[in-house]
Amino acid sequence: MIDTINLKKILSDEKDNKVKEIKNAAHLGLQKSLASYKEEYKYTPLLRKIESEFETLTPSNTLDNNLDKYSKHIPQNEKYYVVIINGYYQDSLSKKPKELKVSKYDNLEDRIKDQFSETYSKYDDSKSDFFSSTNTINHKECLAFHIEKDISIEEKISIINIIDSSNPVYFRKCFILNKHSNLSFSEEFINTSKNTSFSNSVCEIFLDENSKLNYYSVQNMNRNFHYNSINVIQKYNSISNFHTYSFTGEIIRNNLNIKLEDKNCYANMYGFYAIKKNSLIDNHTSVDHIDENSISNEHYKGIIDKGSNGVFNGKIFVRQKAQKTNAFQSNNNILLSDDAKVNTKPQLEIWADDVKCSHGCTVGQLDEDALFYLMSRGISKKDSISLLLSAFSSEITEKIEDEEIKEQYEAMILKELEGLNHG
Repeated sequence: MIDTINLKKILSDEKDNKVKEIKNAAHLGLQKSLASYKEEYKYTPLLRKIESEFETLTPSNTLDNNLDKYSKHIPQNEKYYVVIINGYYQDSLSKKPKELKVSKYDNLEDRIKDQFSETYSKYDDSKSDFFSSTNTINHKECLAFHIEKDISIEEKISIINIIDSSNPVYFRKCFILNKHSNLSFSEEFINTSKNTSFSNSVCEIFLDENSKLNYYSVQNMNRNFHYNSINVIQKYNSISNFHTYSFTGEIIRNNLNIKLEDKNCYANMYGFYAIKKNSLIDNHTSVDHIDENSISNEHYKGIIDKGSNGVFNGKIFVRQKAQKTNAFQSNNNILLSDDAKVNTKPQLEIWADDVKCSHGCTVGQLDEDALFYLMSRGISKKDSISLLLSAFSSEITEKIEDEEIKEQYEAMILKELEGLNHG
């Protein structure tokens, strides 16, 4: 399949010389990134499944000109939204705040382009991950989200990624938040095609001094394949809050890599997955503490049922210079059926001596004593299980700062829990 990537044609279509260099470098490093695949995807046979479903990794160049048919997927109650179809930005369907610049790379001002190019080329994980490599090579447009310093936008901005192709679809984005800026995004992927889809999304995010980002992601991919990689670099006193909610998908792979480069950085990573019907959700995270006095919190929870498989691999690195680091990591799972499975691997690598770090994981079943207690009070078994599962998930949703988003996500989780095994 690797040989089906037509680099010559891809490079001839690319107008920017710097991007051509990046694509060519990714192609040269393809075999190297593939070499690490065996270990990094030990429990997640994404490549084998993609090879069996798709003839090529090359994306389709076609896009339906009838954009009206996509209007129904735009949430009418949202104030701001950005629409991307098959990796192509649709300005006519989008509604953005005037303070936020959303542009194709080709249309960026030179001043912003230099900043964007540095972020784009420096912080992606294409050297270590095969699917990021193929994204770097194959994506058609890189969309830049840029906000100037001292700008705060209170309302969240929805990013609607629509997949309408029988070929693999590549999404590429770069977010640049300058000093003292504040933004919130909510991202969703929607497959409108009748065919099985494979979507490949890669983001680079740069948070300058005293900036703050809230990033929400919902993944409900039915029987489709999805790869998502987010790579974050944080500067002095910046804050990031990531919330990832995964429900269905043939295979969903999430990479979240955060580098805390300066002092006083804060990174919060929260995830919840409730899966059934032979779905596989794989969350791989990495937090790299490079300088002192930074804090990271990471908490993922999963409910797994009916032949599904959950995977969690979390890595925390504390460099020698990163004294007075506080890093917390936890992964908790509930298995609802005998054929449900989870593979979890929390990791710590510490080179500093003045730190507070902890990690751990739990895998178990519902608390039988708690279930018995609720049923003894006249609550049905089904409702008792629902109450316990809701309580289990609430520890994640309570971390959402925006009350409107919190209510929305709690309702979504309750709906998903209804479809799980209630004995």
